[in-house]
Parts: sequence; C-alpha cells; structure tokens
Amino acid sequence: MKSKSLLGVAIALFFLAACKKNDPIDPTIEKPDPIESLRDSASYTIDGKTYKSIGIEKGGTFTTQSNLKITSGVNFNYELEGDKDSLLFVREFTIRASYTNITISFIKIYNKNETENTNENNGGYLNYPKNKTEIFAPGFYKYSTDFFRKNSTSGIAFTVINQQGVYKSYGQSDLGKPASVLQTDQNGSKFEIISLKKRKSGYLLEVKFNVNIFDENKKQLRIEDGYLRLSVLK
Repeated sequence: MKSKSLLGVAIALFFLAACKKNDPIDPTIEKPDPIESLRDSASYTIDGKTYKSIGIEKGGTFTTQSNLKITSGVNFNYELEGDKDSLLFVREFTIRASYTNITISFIKIYNKNETENTNENNGGYLNYPKNKTEIFAPGFYKYSTDFFRKNSTSGIAFTVINQQGVYKSYGQSDLGKPASVLQTDQNGSKFEIISLKKRKSGYLLEVKFNVNIFDENKKQLRIEDGYLRLSVLK
C-alpha cells in the first residue's frame, strides 16, 4: 500500500509541474525597460588624462539673431543686423568633472514659422521649435566655429573651463576683426549623435565626440574619446 501511495504522490507532482510549465505568461506583467534605469554619464580624455563626469546639468535655453553682418560704422564702431525671418536656437548642458567643466551647446537655425512662442517645463516664454527633437536627431554635426559671431551655422559648440583657463571650439566674437577659429581648425573633429530613445519622461541621448578647443591666444587642447549619455526634454 505504501508503494502505491508514493506512486500516486509522484504522479500528482508530475502533472502539477507540467501544468506550471504550460501556464501562459500573464500579459499584465511588464518587464522593466533597461533604458529607464540608465543614468546620465560622460567621459573624455584631455592630454592623455581621462575624466569622468560627477554631474551633468541642464544649462540655458535661448534664442538670438542668426546670420549677423555689419551694416554700418567704421573703426570697430558698427551696427549688426541679422535675418528677419530666422533665429538661432540654443540648448546647453554642462558636464562637471574634476577641475573641469564642459558646456555643450546644441545650435540650430530655424525659420520663425518653425517656432512658436510658448513655455517649457514651467520655464519662461520663448520661441521654441515646434519639432523639439529635431535638434537632437541622430547623425553627424559640424562644430559651429562662428557661434556668438555670425551665428550662421547649425551644429555644436564647446566651452571648457579648467585649471589652464577658458577654451572654446569657436573663435572671438568681434565681426570687425578676422575670425580667430576657422572651420578648418576643426578638421579631424567629430560630433555624432548615436541615438535618441524615448523614455516615459523625455528622451535619452547618446553621443560620441572629439574636438579641438582654443584659448584666446589660440593655444590648443584636444578632447578625445568623448562619450555622453544625457537625459533631454524631460
């Protein structure tokens, strides 16, 4: 009798295991999306030293005139005029690392009819682009060497503050003087947005970059092996 009882228990356990194995997956249980847990991060190398971010902060968002030119005046006393139908839109983020801060400016020229005067995240009113993700679209971007000068190029600009001083990927702003940094000074530099992925709140941006930066005397530093993962539009 004992052996028959044990046999009955074994058969019951077998069928119970088979039922569990064939149970359908509950469609209401969602697996956590790994992208939601990724944090902002950045790393890069300057003069052979590697830096890692200790914080990434949202900076300014602003507009200014595009395609500036001198309209009158002599001896560096002049007036500037920009396009009446377009504007330069800028979003900035600052990477904080040991003794080094990098501000990255995402720059794009928009026709005014591509923008609307509204606020963002309870911020101040501004002419924001109607398509907010376009400025972060995946692809390769130029370095805007005439940023804060002619403002004629969509692209990217770097401002770096470290123990050696202030360095920029663009030149001095005075249109009455020759440009101190030209597009050819960025030959071999690259800024690539690898991906822009939607999250529950905002988007996650991934970037690879290298760039030449210059102080006011055009002393050059080189940033290599740059990587940035950044939450935007949240």
